[in-house]
Amino acid sequence: MKTFFTLLLAAIAFVASAQPQKINYQGVAVGANGKPLKNSTVGLRLSVLDSLPTGSNLYTETQLASTDSSGQFSIFLGGGTATAGTFANLPWANGNDKFLKLEMDAQGGTNYQPMGTTQLVSVPYALAAGTAKTADVAKELQIGALVRGNNGETYSLTIGATGPTWACIPPVTAANAGPAQLKFCASSITLTGNTPSNGIASWSILSGSGGSLGTANAPSTTFTGVRGNSYSLRYSISNACGSSSDTVAVILATLTTPASAGPDQLNLSGTTAILAANPPSATSRETGTWSILAGSGGSFSNNSNPTATFTKGTDTAYTLIWTMTGPCGSSRDTVNLRFPAPVGSACGQAVTYAGESYPIVQIGTQCWFAKNLNVGTMINFSSSADNQTNNSTIEKYCYDNDTANCTTYGGLYQWAEAVQYQNGATNDTSPSPAFSGNVKGICPMGWHLPSDGEWSSLETFLGGSFSGGALKSTSSLWTSPNYGATNSSGFSALPAGASDTTGSYNTIGISTSFWTSTEFSSILAYGTLLNYNFSFVQGLNDIKFFGRSIRCIRD
Repeated sequence: MKTFFTLLLAAIAFVASAQPQKINYQGVAVGANGKPLKNSTVGLRLSVLDSLPTGSNLYTETQLASTDSSGQFSIFLGGGTATAGTFANLPWANGNDKFLKLEMDAQGGTNYQPMGTTQLVSVPYALAAGTAKTADVAKELQIGALVRGNNGETYSLTIGATGPTWACIPPVTAANAGPAQLKFCASSITLTGNTPSNGIASWSILSGSGGSLGTANAPSTTFTGVRGNSYSLRYSISNACGSSSDTVAVILATLTTPASAGPDQLNLSGTTAILAANPPSATSRETGTWSILAGSGGSFSNNSNPTATFTKGTDTAYTLIWTMTGPCGSSRDTVNLRFPAPVGSACGQAVTYAGESYPIVQIGTQCWFAKNLNVGTMINFSSSADNQTNNSTIEKYCYDNDTANCTTYGGLYQWAEAVQYQNGATNDTSPSPAFSGNVKGICPMGWHLPSDGEWSSLETFLGGSFSGGALKSTSSLWTSPNYGATNSSGFSALPAGASDTTGSYNTIGISTSFWTSTEFSSILAYGTLLNYNFSFVQGLNDIKFFGRSIRCIRD
């Protein structure tokens, strides 16, 4: 039966005293069927050859070996019966390579079959010294020689500046935990350790409470922690040759504190008000800032102090904004102030708002501004993308992008800007919840954007749908013939024109239209139109993105 032999390990054992030096040799005997020869006795013949696998025979010995339940056996080369040469006199240090030829009889006899020849890449110093006391021992170990360790590692012999060194291969990949993430605005992040070419990756938490790892042994994995906490994470790569590690710092920034500007102060006395906003969080590196949304000429004692003192300017009503800004964005809230001589306390008294005076007219039981509202910062309107936006500034269009037209006719406003985005209202979504009661919008305190019902009440008092003449000014700004214009109501409507959705202005001198706070649909709102060529009042279901005029009515 043909038998195969597999070499597991060749180790060198030096036995002291009078015992001859030996080489410990282990192997597994495998039969032709590929299975180990268990609990058997096999005959071995081992020969040491010089220089080449076919070189001259320096020494030969025979011996019997017993296999265990795995087919493994262990013998000492030099411990058998010598049939050629003397083991103790082998010239290990003569500078030539040595090869071991193995032959075996699986039946334990002497019918030896060749099993192969293997180079002996190293021998112990004791053996080399025993054959040549003055020989260069290093010649027995070739540079690059490999030795397998007990834990699966392999060592390669190198010669450096300080002498020979055994280098473990493959060397473990150097760990890189990725960049620090110090202001991450979420509770979970993706870690980005480098992918090892040699070794197994693993993550661990060094410090910080409440954190957890997704797949700890994946280079790229998820880490989840507590907002506001700091963490130190370790990334390690290890193999049989050792380990490498790197750390990464993680700070999960907290959500910005919701801003609270404090309660409205509508019955102030004197010219100052002490504000009462919530303070920013110092631990979250937040800041707070006051600004004026509506009202002219006011000032703050310190616009970063939540309890700053506000001093009124020329107006009697103001809307202030408290903005809280942190690593993860900002939030804002408004507060309304009303100083002595409240705005619109009686019809006929002019209202000063954002630095401009508005005459008041009483029509029936209602008090109206007698000119169009002109408040806010002009933005250029030249394309459909130039929309007014929900920010800390009231924005307006001026006809033909000319501020002189705002001075004469007032500003033009999209519907969402006019209602100041109350209850989440936009130009293509409905407020939620729907409006109820007065909608202040961009009007001053004590005044609001009229509803469609309030416009209907005005028309009814003036005689119904043909009340347009009583509302239109007799100014020459209207294109002739300006049918029916008498301005008997004192409303003094001027032909302010409008803007459309394409970036164009139209109908100045011909018509004017006014927004109401009443929505018709998610994209349409009710409005009122006056025209030079007829004397009636025309109701509109108008596109919210159009720019229309505003008249404020007293609460």
